[in-house]
Formats: sequence, C-alpha cells, structure tokens
Amino acid sequence: MKKILSIILALTMLFAVGTLVACTDAEEGNNEVVENNEEAENNETPEEPKVETLTCGVTIFENMNEKDENGEWTGFETEFAQEVGKLLGMNVEFQEIDWSQKYIELSSNAISCIWNGFTANAVESATGQKRSDLVDFTYGYMLNQQCIVINKANADTIKTVEDLAGKTVGVEGGSAGESYAAGVIGDGEMIKYPAQNKAFLEVKTGAIDFAVMDIVLAKNICGKGDYEDLMIVEDIVLDSEIYAIGFPKGSELTAKVNDAIKTLFDNGTMAALATKYGFENTVQLCETIE
Repeated sequence: MKKILSIILALTMLFAVGTLVACTDAEEGNNEVVENNEEAENNETPEEPKVETLTCGVTIFENMNEKDENGEWTGFETEFAQEVGKLLGMNVEFQEIDWSQKYIELSSNAISCIWNGFTANAVESATGQKRSDLVDFTYGYMLNQQCIVINKANADTIKTVEDLAGKTVGVEGGSAGESYAAGVIGDGEMIKYPAQNKAFLEVKTGAIDFAVMDIVLAKNICGKGDYEDLMIVEDIVLDSEIYAIGFPKGSELTAKVNDAIKTLFDNGTMAALATKYGFENTVQLCETIE
C-alpha cells in the first residue's frame, strides 16, 4: 500500500513540475512575442504614400495638349509634363476635364495637378479668390495674356473695350477670360464652354459677338484654315499673365516639380520644346509670380 501511495505521489509531483515548466515556457514565449511586436512597432517608420503616376488635368488646347491622329497626347504642355515625369521617375497621364470643375477634380484626387495653360496670377470671377489661395503653384514657365477674338466682319464695330458692352461673349468656364469678360460686357450675355476651343466656331457663325481667350491659343487658330475669317483685336491689350502648374495645398510635389522645371530650363529642353511648337517668345522661367 505504501508503495502504491509513493508511486501516486511521485506521479503527481512530476505532473505539477511539468505543468509549471510548460506554463513558464508559454509565458516567456508570449512575453517574447509581445516584446518583439512592441519593438517592431517602435522601430516602424511610417512612410507617406508615394505617387507613382502624375495625372494631369487638361482640356484640348491646340499645340499645348491635344491628341494626334492615333489618339496619342501631344503638344508643348504634354511633352513638358512627360519630361518632368522622367526626372521625377513618375508615369505621366492626362485626364481631360471640364475647366470649370478643375478644383473639384483636384480635391477629389481624380487628378494630381492642373497642368493646362493655368494662369497663376489671376482670381476666380465667381468668388473673387486668388488662385494662389486655392492651390500651390509651381514656378511660372510661359507668358500669356487674354485677347479678344472676333469675326473680321465685325472689325468696324468692335475696336475698343467700350465696344464690348452689351455684347454676347463666349468664354471658358472658370477661366481668366471669364473674369475679364464679366467686367466689360455690362448687361451683355456670357456663354460658358468647358474648353476654350469651343468658342471659335461660335464666333465664326455669329452665335456670339466675340470671345475672350488665351492669346497663346488664339494665335494658333485665328486667320488659318477653317478660321480664316477670325481675328484678334490688336488694339485691346489686356494684362500679362503667367502659366504655372497647380497642386493641392501643401503638396510635396510642388517643390520637386520646381526643381525639375529649373533643370529643364538649364539643360535646354524647354528652349527646344518652345521652338518645336512655336512658343519661342513666350516660354520663360518665372520663379516669382505676382
């Protein structure tokens, strides 16, 4: 009987010791996992999301952003953006937008930037806000100004700013041209288009009396081909403008693109593109935009 009790006692002690060891090992293992997890969390460095694709919001703009016969994007702005993309190691895509919706497209992340003859030193006619308060602008890269486009048949009746009052004008919605037109037509009518190039046919057919648009675009169109009967009113001279690229406020890409722009001016790429597309007299680096 004593032997049996001794055996039972020995087995009980062995079981207790084994359980204690197992629990200790498990606890140490759990502690090790917790410590490793805490160490990993402490050593983890949060990374900001990297933008691998630069999506440029654009409208059709002859010689700037347009599509060739194969549906491929071409033009000064197109190649300019692609060269910047190469320097930044980013893919570049182009998203056609309604210009009046450009800020919505930008804030919703549908596009990375507004890159399409975007006048930096202007205000939004609808709100009176400076564009520089709404987006971060890069360095300027091209000089521009708004101009008045009419049918040559109206050359005797539209010569001065005063002649614009009471007329029907066509503009690109949300453009610098809209801001100007609002201040000169008085009780006239304003028709807004999603892109500037939509106004040429309207002027040609007489649906509108004149259009206000970028002179960079107008010089490429007026007096040529189907628009031989259109002209720029040379005696109405508007203020100078500067094209720049608009990024969301606080974007780190603004500074990176600025560096790329300077590089492209320094290495002659911008001069070559200007010559290719006929902008030799307007392409210019502007580090300060007022």
